[in-house]
Amino acid sequence: MFLLLCNCGSRFSEQDQLRVYDYYIKKANQYNAIEDYRTAIKYSDKAIDITDTLAIAFKVKGIALYHLNVLDDALVNFDQVISLEGEKSDVFKNRAIIHLKNDNTYFLNDIETYLDTHPPYDDEAINMRAAYYQNAFNYANEMAFRTVKYN
Repeated sequence: MFLLLCNCGSRFSEQDQLRVYDYYIKKANQYNAIEDYRTAIKYSDKAIDITDTLAIAFKVKGIALYHLNVLDDALVNFDQVISLEGEKSDVFKNRAIIHLKNDNTYFLNDIETYLDTHPPYDDEAINMRAAYYQNAFNYANEMAFRTVKYN
């Protein structure tokens, strides 16, 4: 029945299509939970085929892509979530993690946006920001030391 609904999308009600969408999202989340990320992506893509106006399929797919270390594609999916959800999206944290992993300065903007719009008790996000500042401070000190020592 699910395949029939998807293949004949416009003949079925929006409610039926959303039910199928939800089914695909649940399956994708289940596969992410057992670390079968490729299958999670397949189910996310099926949900996106039904509608690309809901953010959750892009988020689930982005998480799977992140775990597969396909970071550029994960960023594209997280960007899509942010464009659909706006500045209050919790995906800013996911995107910040990728920027941190890539040693990209965009990390700071994303983690600050996330912390400004979400509960202040997200220890993981606060610790990531603190580590970023500590690394930047250590780097600046090392560069200053080398400049003084070798000049």
